[in-house]
Amino acid sequence: MKKLLSSIFLIIVLFIITYFLFIFPFDIINLWKVDKNFNGLFSFTSTLITFILVRLYFSTKITFTPLRLFVCEGIGIGFISLNVIGIIFILDLLYPLQGETKVNLFLVSLIILLTIGYTSTIFIKVKTIELQSKKIRNQKKIIFISDIHLGSNSINHFKKIIKKIILLNPDMILIGGDLIDSSSFQIDQLSILKEVKGPIYFVTGNHEYYLKNSNEKIDRLKEFNINLLDNKSSVIDDINIIGVSDNQSVEKQKDIFFSNKNNNSYNLCLVHKPSLWQLIKEECDLTLSGHTHNGQILPFNLLVKLKFKEKFGLYESNLSFLYVSSGSGTWGPKLRLGSFNEVVSITLNPL
Repeated sequence: MKKLLSSIFLIIVLFIITYFLFIFPFDIINLWKVDKNFNGLFSFTSTLITFILVRLYFSTKITFTPLRLFVCEGIGIGFISLNVIGIIFILDLLYPLQGETKVNLFLVSLIILLTIGYTSTIFIKVKTIELQSKKIRNQKKIIFISDIHLGSNSINHFKKIIKKIILLNPDMILIGGDLIDSSSFQIDQLSILKEVKGPIYFVTGNHEYYLKNSNEKIDRLKEFNINLLDNKSSVIDDINIIGVSDNQSVEKQKDIFFSNKNNNSYNLCLVHKPSLWQLIKEECDLTLSGHTHNGQILPFNLLVKLKFKEKFGLYESNLSFLYVSSGSGTWGPKLRLGSFNEVVSITLNPL
């Protein structure tokens, strides 16, 4: 009974979220521009149809492109619309505005923000970090990328990332999960990775496990010079790279880290979500994570902060470092406001 009530409550919450993201902005524009009447039946019916489509997309492995675009881009546009409407409501309280003025202000603001948001996804920033350690004998350059979301993002976007990596000439490349997020993505397109020199190491993110035949596709990654660190480690010179998979509890992840830790090496933990760092930082030299996208769209980063204390950037605790990347691609809507796509270049120097 408790489980049933919990499921019903979740459905109601998701239904309300669907309304506010997809239907509410249209209701508000109608009230501002046309009349003061609210057509509840039309809003409920529209929300119900949209809710079914959203549930269909997220609860199945359907790869129908129009459905994906409707759901993902709708979420992004709806989220930005809500924020614009909120700001207009506040302005209207301070300086009362005519309905037509509010509609025009909404449309102009939305177009500007969407243009900025979509344009921001085109560029890929190179973030440079330099760290020192007594455990490092010879300088090493590491490239860290995560959250590329191939399927949602095109192979051309990935090619831009690869070009930047090749120019940086790293000793190794680490991929922190969510490389692929759509079952429609053709694994053979990863052949461009063969252009990259140096070993490539990969750990799974949550999205790899949403794919059809996920185990088979993950296993195929080795065909493209990708070394899967599935809860195991690999030693390169004086660096012990510990790969921790995503589909397990944080306590299990902790056990995996300590079972692979090497007291005589520089321990680098590669794990998709940053939650693990708090449990291993006393024994880990460097942890690399992604997942958060730095919120991707303002002010969603404030909500992400509630879930992940370390949501973006470099953190330090007693010579243990954590870097949480904003990701090399976007999830869902192709929008970024207040965040950016990045490739992280980390140089480890002897101390």
